[in-house]
Amino acid sequence: MRLSLVGLCAAFLFLAGLRPDSLPFIPEARFSDAAVTHWPAAAYLRASVLERGEFPSWQTTILGGQPFAANPLNKTAYPLQWLVLILPPALHLNVLILLHLLLAGWGMWRWTRHGGLSDAAALCSALAYAFAPKVLAHIGAGHVDLLYALAWWPWLMDSVQQGLTENEVRPVRTILQTSLFAALMFLADVRLSLFGLVLAAGCGVWETRRQARWSRLIYAVPVVALFGLLTLSVTVPLLGWQPYLSRSTMTAADAGVFALEGGQFVGLLLPPRGGNPETLTYLGLPVLLLAGVALFSAPRRYAFWWIAILLAALYAMGTHGPLWPVLVETLPLLRWFRVPARAWFVVVLAASWLAGHGLESVMRMAVQVRRDGTLNRLAILRLAAAGGMGAAVFCGAFTLALLTDLPAAIGIGVMMVGALLGVTLLLTLYGRLTPKWVAMALTLVVFFDLAWSGHGWLEWRGPDRWLTPQQALVEALQAETPTRIYSPNYALEQQTAAANGFSLFYGVDPFQLSGVVNAIAQGSGVPVAAYSVVLPPLDLTPAEDDARSAEMLLRTANQDAVLDTEVLAEWGVSHVVATYPILHNHLELRSEVDGDYLYANLDADPPAELNGLGWPNAGWPGLPDEATVAQLNQQTTVAAGVASLSLIICMALLVWGIFRR
Repeated sequence: MRLSLVGLCAAFLFLAGLRPDSLPFIPEARFSDAAVTHWPAAAYLRASVLERGEFPSWQTTILGGQPFAANPLNKTAYPLQWLVLILPPALHLNVLILLHLLLAGWGMWRWTRHGGLSDAAALCSALAYAFAPKVLAHIGAGHVDLLYALAWWPWLMDSVQQGLTENEVRPVRTILQTSLFAALMFLADVRLSLFGLVLAAGCGVWETRRQARWSRLIYAVPVVALFGLLTLSVTVPLLGWQPYLSRSTMTAADAGVFALEGGQFVGLLLPPRGGNPETLTYLGLPVLLLAGVALFSAPRRYAFWWIAILLAALYAMGTHGPLWPVLVETLPLLRWFRVPARAWFVVVLAASWLAGHGLESVMRMAVQVRRDGTLNRLAILRLAAAGGMGAAVFCGAFTLALLTDLPAAIGIGVMMVGALLGVTLLLTLYGRLTPKWVAMALTLVVFFDLAWSGHGWLEWRGPDRWLTPQQALVEALQAETPTRIYSPNYALEQQTAAANGFSLFYGVDPFQLSGVVNAIAQGSGVPVAAYSVVLPPLDLTPAEDDARSAEMLLRTANQDAVLDTEVLAEWGVSHVVATYPILHNHLELRSEVDGDYLYANLDADPPAELNGLGWPNAGWPGLPDEATVAQLNQQTTVAAGVASLSLIICMALLVWGIFRR
């Protein structure tokens, strides 16, 4: 059954377009973070080490020049990112995606097996977690760093629970592996680790209270100390650069973006097919049902998960709920983590873990019904199964018939999954299926539902769609030999610029220096009224009477902004690219290629003097001087060395302990 599930998952990924040189996208979406940010970051790391023979402390390729290794998004602190020295960037990303999907499933399987579940039930939990709709949706959006962190989460939870529940605990092993898994999750994605570390700590305290083993809480002291040592490569650079980051001035409104609204909880039953993965709440109908079976069959046993799910849902609602506003006012540091809807990953983890326990309960029901034909409330359970199946079919038919604005796949999926689930449960409750066949049937229904939902959120595209379509524009730019390029509406895509060695005075990156943000605002004529990961900001929200698509809005974005060519020239911007003509006395049209307009900045002749950071030689308000940057880069390098050595020693001790046993 394990091999069959691995084969089915591999077939799904292959049919979604997974190839060595392809990258994940959401169907119909123009951009993916995998192409826009992670591919260029991997390529820059590879080129820095293999071609230039240096540690990548700094990059001048986007946003006018900024730290590289200090930016957690670039993953230089994450050990597995260095596999890019062996593999080409696109293949590297795909290998890491597959590896972390396997790690996520394996970790969940291991955690549930240690919790006493059978192999079949644990397998169901593993599938529900690794192929959760929200996980696949974020892969489609290119948020691979979230996947990396999600992969280590069940390993961390398992380590915490084993260290507190085992009768003969091994203190050294428990401390080492708990610290290691917590650090790997933090190094993979600082933002998601907030929820992972808080949940693991809460679970640890809960288990300690339940087991009355308060003395074991002393292990938390060395765990925290070792965790701090292993994560120096992220914390030291962030603390050093914090005074210069635009994130430091983020308001509650900026941080509360993409919060869940009440109506989006309908997505628990009617899964959207595409859109914003941040607000996706669908867990899978079978997963939701099985998790509900576990929760309601033993509410006191799973009280911790009741509390965790409720708190996570309230936090995910952000400004639309009562919890998040109070927390961010009490702890302003929480604003750094943005996007409260990511707390929904706590629900994803909990539901996946509980689904295995729910399947175990259904399997026990099958045993009892087949053995003596009796079961408490058997008639009610049969009626509930039949009623649920009828409700799912009706809901799907209603969606198809009346909610015509929604994709037909939603209604079809609800009908098919509801029917399969209902038939399986009825056969179980009438004693027609053995526990083995119950587990197999329900797990296959879970896979079908997740694959059907995932198909609307994930596809892979080859480089002919994300890297080379702008070849004519690239050739026109190469003929001009630009010093630095500015585009008001992202006419030259970031990955294309990276592949061809162009430097940009714009870009997409959540790690931004306040001085550079102000410089781009002045030079572009586009005010930065709120925090935005895209500079200059792009307003792609149509007005009520505007029928244009996001693609059309992008092609005219910032069209009315008045460029300050002198500021652009001061930052070395020699050329401007846009998808529309720009009327400016100091811009000279050089060529028009496939609807893209290429201008030379006349104020950039002669070229401005830039320092080694790519900044104006005379300095700029809000930015540190070269000596300060050199000191910060040195701190980043030293912290990376100390953390790496600590990580190697920690892993070596764990491996030595395994072989010794």
